[in-house]
Amino acid sequence: MRRIGWLLAALLLTAGTASSPAFGVSQSDLDEVDRQKAEMAAELEDASDEVRAAGAVLAETEARLPGAEHDVDVAQGRVAAAEAESAQAAREAEAAREALAAAEAEYEAAAAAVDEAREARASLFNATARGAELLTVDAILASDEPAEAIDGLTYLEFLMDGRDQAVQEVTLSRREAANAENAAATAQAAAEAAEAAAAQALADAQAREAEAHAAQLAVQQLQSDQEAALAVAESSRDEAQSDYDDLEAESERLADQLRREDDDDNGDHGGGSSSGGGGGGRGWVVPVDGWKSSDFGWRMHPIFGYARLHGGTDFAASSGTTIHAAASGKVVYAGWSSGYGKLTCISHGGGVTSCYAHQSSIWVSYGEHVDKDEGIGAVGTTGDSTGPHLHFEVRVNGERVNPVPYLPSCLCR
Repeated sequence: MRRIGWLLAALLLTAGTASSPAFGVSQSDLDEVDRQKAEMAAELEDASDEVRAAGAVLAETEARLPGAEHDVDVAQGRVAAAEAESAQAAREAEAAREALAAAEAEYEAAAAAVDEAREARASLFNATARGAELLTVDAILASDEPAEAIDGLTYLEFLMDGRDQAVQEVTLSRREAANAENAAATAQAAAEAAEAAAAQALADAQAREAEAHAAQLAVQQLQSDQEAALAVAESSRDEAQSDYDDLEAESERLADQLRREDDDDNGDHGGGSSSGGGGGGRGWVVPVDGWKSSDFGWRMHPIFGYARLHGGTDFAASSGTTIHAAASGKVVYAGWSSGYGKLTCISHGGGVTSCYAHQSSIWVSYGEHVDKDEGIGAVGTTGDSTGPHLHFEVRVNGERVNPVPYLPSCLCR
């Protein structure tokens, strides 16, 4: 039992942490867990404490496993997407680096062209700065020969054109160098942005991988908890079967006693007969203000797999809620009855008896006559019960039958 208690505590502890922030747990998920645990508890009300605890662990893990496995699938999908994004970002960063290298090479070539143009025209610029053009003009104007003057003017024109061309070449080289420098700066910024994006994409991929790993660990932990609970439950299989056999033997002893108590000569105390129900046609009332939580009938043991009979219909209600006689009759049993806990049975004549189990208190006594809808006790959880509820049985000649046909079709009060 201590081992199962540890498993339950671990599940409660991990319930809030098993899912990463990327995978929220909805209220409907929590409600489903509670529903499955309640169903398991109802089906194991006649089991030992250890098997009940193991069943709670199994219900918890079985309810949470589909969501945890879905989280793994989602996380793995995110890993694949993040890895693809990271690879694309890396390719873009590499292309940006190559563009930067080309832009830098273009800038260096442009800068070299500026230097070359400047050096090639340096003598012309120096001559201009020293006034060589003025000396040439003076010489031309001082010439007495028209032919010499014309030649001189032609040379001067050539000299001036050369200077203009040199200035244009240097200016153009400088403009190209500036453009290349701007392109290099833009490529540098693009490369840095691409590298930052690649780094972020890689970090995202690593985060998604961590989420997937955590989700997978959560699934493995739930599976481990399941296996441990099953192992504990399996160790109690023989004990559980023995407990069930004891309950069935107790039920048969009760049936024998009710058959002895029944006296057809007393007449029909509550309008009943031995011939089945009729959708509430008998005029019976629902014995408690609650909701039907478990049906009558054969069902498979949720852990061990063998068939067993749930011999009544359960109505969930809070502890202390008044239990009413479904029909008038004579109290033929009022006291403790093993797995039933505090039990009251009322004979309605014609071999028909109603029984009310797990009471917290009994308000009537053996042999007392009670009227339909009279309060006879209070809801509790005595005997083999996992929570406050009324286990309601109808017996015909001592044998358990489905109580629902004896009650109003709405199952309401």
